[in-house]
Amino acid sequence: MSKKLKFYAVTHDILGDVFWEVFRRGLLDAAARFDVDVEHLRPGKFSPEIQAGLIDGARHARPDGIISTVPDVAAVEGALKAAIADGIPVICVNAKDSRPEGERIPYLFYIGGDDFNAGELAGRYLLEHVKPRAAMCVDHYLYQHICHSDRWHGFKSAFDKAGVPAERLRVPGGQPEECAEAVAKYMESNPNVDAVLTLGPPGAQAVLDAEAIVGAGRTWKHLTFDVAQLQLDGIRSGRIMATIDSQQYLQGFLAVQHMWMHKTQGFTLAADIYTGPAIVDLSNIDEAEQGVKAGTR
Repeated sequence: MSKKLKFYAVTHDILGDVFWEVFRRGLLDAAARFDVDVEHLRPGKFSPEIQAGLIDGARHARPDGIISTVPDVAAVEGALKAAIADGIPVICVNAKDSRPEGERIPYLFYIGGDDFNAGELAGRYLLEHVKPRAAMCVDHYLYQHICHSDRWHGFKSAFDKAGVPAERLRVPGGQPEECAEAVAKYMESNPNVDAVLTLGPPGAQAVLDAEAIVGAGRTWKHLTFDVAQLQLDGIRSGRIMATIDSQQYLQGFLAVQHMWMHKTQGFTLAADIYTGPAIVDLSNIDEAEQGVKAGTR
């Protein structure tokens, strides 16, 4: 009887972000489908340095494959290269090394969203529907994060092309009251800002909570990232215009599937798999909500 394959998935989660529970469902559903063991390691707070230690621990366990995010190249590059040098195949998910081929970490391929294009898509959507005077992007990471940085730069690129000013506000994700207060203070100090982008559920909640602090006389249009009940409720109530979906269930499921195919049949891919961006608004919200109830969106 052959030994069951064992994969490790190592991600950079923020506690309380429902995004990662859906990703994890994808991992576990694929593990059951392909009869492999998948152990999911995560630092519990945003710390690429702690994540690098978890990657190194996974490497020493000698698994059949590692699935990893790359939120900060400098922090995790050494650990991932060491795993690859040991002959452990690596698939990158969700956050990638954006350097060109030959310079980037030599993982097999990337599965996840195209975050710069997602940011541009968000910017174009707001510009088409709002005609804003100024915009603000709420980033719920206080530290540099590749996905969020790419989303912000794509968003700003769209606004720069339109000649509309846009700024980024960093708030401490995981601390809801502090986040809401920071957003409210910014909006009170910048009365021209009438378009807001948030990069996930923690930021979206902060902007929704800030509405009560600022008061009814101050309004803005809000577009966000990720599909969760919070965002869907916001869209139905009119407090959120739309959300950008990167389909994280697919990121987890496809990573396990393709690692299994690589190990059992030698398959690989010639290019990355992009699971987003996709717009969810009132036109397609019912389908998205069915996915949330099923745990796949």
